[in-house]
Amino acid sequence: MIISNDNALDFGLSNVDYRPQLLFKNHHFNTMYPYAMRKRPTLPFQRQRFFTQDGDFLDLDYIKNNSDKIIVLLHGLEGSSGSQYIQGLSSQLYYKNYDVCAVNHRSCSGEMNKKMTMYHSGYIEDLIEIVNYLSPLYREIHLVGYSLGGSMVLNYLGRYDFVPSNVKSAVTFSVPIDLSSSATMLNHWKNRPYAIQFLMTLNKKIIEKARQFPDSMNANDYKNIKTLIEYDNKVTAPLHGFDDAEDYYQKASSRPYLERIEIPTLLVNAHDDSFLAPPCYPYDIAKNHKNFHFIGTKYGGHVGFANFVHDNYWSDRVVMDWLEKH
Repeated sequence: MIISNDNALDFGLSNVDYRPQLLFKNHHFNTMYPYAMRKRPTLPFQRQRFFTQDGDFLDLDYIKNNSDKIIVLLHGLEGSSGSQYIQGLSSQLYYKNYDVCAVNHRSCSGEMNKKMTMYHSGYIEDLIEIVNYLSPLYREIHLVGYSLGGSMVLNYLGRYDFVPSNVKSAVTFSVPIDLSSSATMLNHWKNRPYAIQFLMTLNKKIIEKARQFPDSMNANDYKNIKTLIEYDNKVTAPLHGFDDAEDYYQKASSRPYLERIEIPTLLVNAHDDSFLAPPCYPYDIAKNHKNFHFIGTKYGGHVGFANFVHDNYWSDRVVMDWLEKH
C-alpha cells in the first residue's frame, strides 16, 4: 500500500510528511549533518561474538530490557552499530523497554572477519542465522534496516522461504532496491564525495583481506580502485560468486522480490536522495500490495530525515509508531 497522510492512521503512523527546517531541505546537508554532528547517546550495549556456520564471525551489540520483543537493526555500507541512525533509534527503543540487537556486518566491528567473503546488499545468510538464533528466545522479532542493511532485510523477507512466524514486521529506509541504477547515481560527479568516503574504508579493507589470503589474492590488484563500480567488479563480484558488477546488481537487488513479502513491511525513500534512481521508488508494487508499504517523502536525503533535536528524528518516530501498531 502507498501510505500518505490520508491513510497514515490506518498503519499506526501519526505523520508521514517529513517537514524539515530550511537547512535540511538541502539533501546534501540532510545527509551529512547527522553523520558529522548528531550526538551519540550513552547506551548499555553488550557485545556478543556470533559464530556463523561457515566458520566466520560477526559482532552483535545488544541492549537487554528483559523484553519478549527484540528489534534487529542493520546498518548501511561501511557503517556499524555506532552509526548515528543505529544509535539514535536504539536510544528510543531502550527507553520504550524493547530489547535491541544491533548487527555489525562482517568486517564492520573493528576486526576483520576470517573468511574471504565479507558482506553485500544481497547477503542474507548472516541475517538468516541471527533470526533463527533469536527466534526461540523472543515472542516477537522486528527488523529495521538502513540503506544496504535495508536491502538485506527486503531480500531476506522476499527471497527466504522459511522466515519464522514470530518475525512480525520490518521498516527500511533509504534503500537502493535497484542496485544497477543506484550504482550509476553514485558514480555521478555530484556524489563523488560520498564515493570517496566509502572507498577510503573499503580499499583499506580489501588490502587487508589480500594480505590475509596471500595465496588467493594479490594486494597490488586493489591499490588503484577509484569508483564503487570498479570496486564491485574487482571485489564484491568475484569474492561472492558473481560474474561481474552488473551480475551482482541484478541478482542482489531487492526490487524483484518485494511482491513476495508476507509480513507488514515499510520502505521509506526520499525523493531528494542523491543515491537513488527512479526504479527505487516502487509505487507500482506497493499500490495493491497488502504487506509491502511505501512512503516517498519529498525531503530526507540519504539516511537523513534529520533535525536539530538529536534524539527526535522523524525516521525514529516512524519506527516507533510502526512497532506500536505491529
